[in-house]
Order: sequence, then C-alpha cells, then structure tokens
Amino acid sequence: MKNLIIGNTSQLAYYFDNTYEKISARNIDFENFKLRNFDRVYICFAEQRTFNRSLTLNDFMKVNYDYTLKFINFFKERSRQIIFYSTIELWNKKNGPININTPFKHTMSNYVISKRHITDYLLTHKAQYSNIIIHYLSNFNSIYRKNGFLFAKVFDSIINLKKIELGNTYFYRDLIHPKFIVNQSISLQQNAIIGSARLTFVNDFIRSLYKAFDLNYEDFVKEMPNNLNEQNNIFYLEHKECMYNLLLTDTIEELKLLKEEKEAKWIKSH
Repeated sequence: MKNLIIGNTSQLAYYFDNTYEKISARNIDFENFKLRNFDRVYICFAEQRTFNRSLTLNDFMKVNYDYTLKFINFFKERSRQIIFYSTIELWNKKNGPININTPFKHTMSNYVISKRHITDYLLTHKAQYSNIIIHYLSNFNSIYRKNGFLFAKVFDSIINLKKIELGNTYFYRDLIHPKFIVNQSISLQQNAIIGSARLTFVNDFIRSLYKAFDLNYEDFVKEMPNNLNEQNNIFYLEHKECMYNLLLTDTIEELKLLKEEKEAKWIKSH
C-alpha cells in the first residue's frame, strides 16, 4: 500500500520520498479516495501564519481543528496509521526539559489554542482514534518556509543580498530541520516529541548563516530595538543524548543549492 502526504506544499512534504503520493489539502474530492487504502497518511497542512494579525481564532480553528478532523475521520478507516503533527509550543510556558508526559502549559495564541483543541480531542478519544500517532514538532525551518516568517526573511536576505529588519532573536529554541523530522516521523511508531534535545541560540545561528556565505550580519540586518530584552521561556526535549546536531550544516547545504540554482538561471537567461 502507498503512503499519502496531505499538504503537498507544506515544508515537510518536500522531504518525503517521491514514492509517497502527495496531494493538496485544498478542494479535495473525497469520492476519489473512497475505495483506496493506504499504509500511512501524514497530515502535513496547518494554518501557521501567526504573523498575520487579521486572522482570528476562528480562522485557525477552521483549518487546524475542523478541517483537520474531517481528513482524519475520513482516512482513519482507509489507512493503517495516520500521523498527525502537533507542536512543541503546547509546552511554551514551561522552563527546562519536557517529555511526552509533561502536562501542557502554553500561551493563549490563536495557533497554539487551535493545536491544543485538536490534540486534546484525539487524546481523549483514544478508542475512536486508536491508529492515530501524534508527533509534537520542535521549531523547524527550510528554504521552503513561506514569506512572512522570520527565517524566510533571513534566507531571502542571504540568497538575494537584501537588507532586512529583525525583531528579537536573542533567545534559545530547540531547533531542528524538516529533513530530520521526516526521517524520525517515518520510523517512530508511537506518540513522540521530535526535537534535538538541545538548545540553539537563535541570533548566533542566524549570524553563522551569514558568515557561511562570507556576509557580515551587521551589513544586512537591522535589529529593531523593541522586544530585544523580551524574555522567553526555555524548553526543550528531554533526552540524555543529543538527537540532532546538524541544523547549521543542513541549512547551509540547502541555501548553497538554492543559490547555485539562482545563479544557473541567471547565466542561462543572459
């Protein structure tokens, strides 16, 4: 049986092998799937645009709860397992290491509230959703990150030599790369937090990216004074061993390929 990716333009979708069937979550015709069965179905789509202040809680709930549950209810009878991606942000008011049994404690942002609702529903209806696996993802970014997000701005700046303005990046995060998420997600057979079990100081990481391309951070980034002293809780996956330490090299490798592709297109067009 095939594996199915729902959300073919999501960051994660690009890192699954092309043997996986990938479809858009938009305007899907469920009739086409009524007689089909899958080994695993991965729910990769979500409303994540926290930077868009015009979006209400209802906007997030429509996608991250109502629409997501519609897909889960349809495919749970047509697949051996469904992988649903929740978020490590359900613990963003915690300090220190967290594990799968740590009680949720989080901010009341629209995105996190919507993820909490769907996660709680699946956890409290285990008998009905016995073949659903929940993976709580740490923060991740790739060259496929859509406009509006912090790292989309940074990557665009590095590739296209643009000057940008950034708010507070002086904080720690358990950061991972989507390639690592996909590899872990394919192998894991139970609910789990997917993280590095280590902390990355975000400003240092961004500076290292510019340095890797022989660019001076101060020449391209204007730090906005507001929020630079804002304190963030420090939380990360609890594990004795480092689960992932290739964030910088994986990100640089992707950016170099993207830069090479851009240069090749420019040469071809001239």
